[in-house]
Amino acid sequence: MILNNNDLTHPYDSIKNINTYRVEQEISIKLNSTPVNNTTIKTDYAVMHNDDEPLFYSVRVNDHISKISPDSHQPLLDVVKEIDIIKNNVDFLINARTGKLEILKNHQTIINKWDLFKEEFLKKHEFIRAKEKKQDYLDFVSVFDEQINSCEQLIICLDNQIFFTTLFDYFLVNYEKFESEFTMNYNSQLFNNIVTPLVVSQRIIRETPTTVLLRKIGMPEGIVNTEEIRNQYNEKYRGIIDYQFSEYQVSYDAEIEFNTEMKYLEYADIRMNECVKNNLEMDISCRIRRVK
Repeated sequence: MILNNNDLTHPYDSIKNINTYRVEQEISIKLNSTPVNNTTIKTDYAVMHNDDEPLFYSVRVNDHISKISPDSHQPLLDVVKEIDIIKNNVDFLINARTGKLEILKNHQTIINKWDLFKEEFLKKHEFIRAKEKKQDYLDFVSVFDEQINSCEQLIICLDNQIFFTTLFDYFLVNYEKFESEFTMNYNSQLFNNIVTPLVVSQRIIRETPTTVLLRKIGMPEGIVNTEEIRNQYNEKYRGIIDYQFSEYQVSYDAEIEFNTEMKYLEYADIRMNECVKNNLEMDISCRIRRVK
């Protein structure tokens, strides 16, 4: 594990518990049942925690591999990968009631690293003369600028990632109420600025004196902005698919095992699906397992 002590909010000697997780995520997109895009992301994380300060955690990326098909999109994915590494090397406090990320402790360090990356990235492409293409690069940087420089937006971004939202949950602060319902927001990967509330039911599948295995199933409830989804579908996809908008659907299904004695996640198997029925579909599968 490669860590720079200067990058840690707390020095090495204060960190007592280190768990390493391997996360393998696959995203596939189909148009009219035909696969058009497949992305595989493999990441090794080190999660550091000190029982003397139970709300404080450090996460570091040890390895990050990403591949996409068609491979013409690979250069862009490689850039996004480097930015993700900057964002995901974080020190933070979790909420004592929910277990969710609440306060970033090394936000300025992340901003500094982003500024260096941004400077090098723009310098590398300063030869571009075409106005439209040059503006595309500036717009690309601007999106991450807004996200990273805002502490609130960065926390939202992290909590929208499957690894962070699964690992940093109420298990870390509440070891009794495992069977319950709660609401989670699903941020669409197919349509811009579309958030769908999902009611997630939880039940225990198996338990021992030291572990609990849970099944979580989430379905939409409440207001779904179907009109805006329809508008974006007509603008972005109908010219390719031809078929008119049908029905928007989202689902979430997960099995999660948590060690109640050592207070850490053992593994998670998560499946998410977003689709316009019969026309457009995205499947996300993610496996998280503790390897050390």
